[in-house]
Amino acid sequence: MWVEEITLENIKCFEKQSIRLGSSKAKYPWITFLGENGTGKSTILQALSLLLSGPEGAKQLLTRPEGWLKNEVIPGKISVKIHKNDHDPSTYGEKKERKQFSYTFYVTGNQKLTINNKVFTEPVIAEDTNNRILPWLRENALLPKGKGWFGAGYGAFRRLTRENRILVPSLQTPLRYTNFFTQFREDQALEAFETWMVYLDYRISKSQNDLLAQKQKAWGIKAINSLLPEGNKFDSIDGDGRIWFEVQGSKVSTIALSDGFRSILALAGDLIWRLIEAFPESTNPLFEEGTVLIDELDIHLHPTWQRSIATLLRKTFPNIQFIMATHSPLITAGAGEDAVTYRFHRENNTVKIDRINNIHAWNVDKILQSEAFGLVSTFSPETQEKIDTYYTLKKKKHLNNDEENELQTTIPFVKEAFAELPNENSLDYKIQEFLDEQLSG
Repeated sequence: MWVEEITLENIKCFEKQSIRLGSSKAKYPWITFLGENGTGKSTILQALSLLLSGPEGAKQLLTRPEGWLKNEVIPGKISVKIHKNDHDPSTYGEKKERKQFSYTFYVTGNQKLTINNKVFTEPVIAEDTNNRILPWLRENALLPKGKGWFGAGYGAFRRLTRENRILVPSLQTPLRYTNFFTQFREDQALEAFETWMVYLDYRISKSQNDLLAQKQKAWGIKAINSLLPEGNKFDSIDGDGRIWFEVQGSKVSTIALSDGFRSILALAGDLIWRLIEAFPESTNPLFEEGTVLIDELDIHLHPTWQRSIATLLRKTFPNIQFIMATHSPLITAGAGEDAVTYRFHRENNTVKIDRINNIHAWNVDKILQSEAFGLVSTFSPETQEKIDTYYTLKKKKHLNNDEENELQTTIPFVKEAFAELPNENSLDYKIQEFLDEQLSG
């Protein structure tokens, strides 16, 4: 399964907004959402989660969608176009198999609203009863428990549990809506990685002929190791059910790992477990297809890891469609030439979404100063103020004593900022002149 397009109408900060996440023939493999806080990035990801979890799952994730309507007197609508992959079971159509499916969920508020002749008096999520395809999808694709049609979502607060657990009776086939739980529950720990790995280790210790457990453990270790920085890898599981990692030559348990490590372990471990459950006959679950949503991928990650994490995720799960939000220019640039980037921004009290092209070829400064982020300067406000003063005074033909003294006090800061004092022919000087003209215009 992959997503071609999502549309929101009368939802939070959006009057009506559609976002292309693929063409009619192929998915965009990596989509990045950029924008300041409060511009709707998480709303889009949550709306996708509701749609991909199915009608029943959406109601479990968002029992009362209060605050979701921009205008309380009319219903909200979230609509999606999804595509069936070759490994997704069931076939729709007798003469020609249908691959693309569109459906809508309605959102109501505290006002009395009528949708398809049914009256709603409180906030709910309601399916479009006029859609003939949706009943087939809920019975064949968007099942509470089913195979294929894979989707998962991870919120900004994803993390491992802080407890040591040998076995937890929660490794049953997960209900579909739990794939998106952390996007709506900040207190929800991702326990699958630790529980699953310890369980597999236990099975292998009891029977050396358990080839399935050996394969699954190997897949889990491969996925984890491929996402960790160089010099870090899975080490072992001890008799007390503690998982140990080698971190730059030292053995560290999962409980003692940094938040950055724990965030990636939680995401990758949970994802590989859910892929195995969705594709039980797969010869390599890491290569299966589906859609994965990640909010604030950069959280807790050092810049060197931010720079490579998109590439590592894409190599580890090469057929997954990743849709993610970030505030990091490093992640944005590292997503690759075929990645699609959207910038969310406010204009006249309305959120606009623009596509940003060729961002993969830019350095961090250029990305930050481009329309993608809209920063005029990458320096601190104090340093930029001194730089501006320096350029302003240098342009003047005659300086009085006070101005000359002020110019001299700015010179050390400017030298420190640029490694040398820029002159009128330097690139930095010309860039500053251009920015001054743009701002004054």
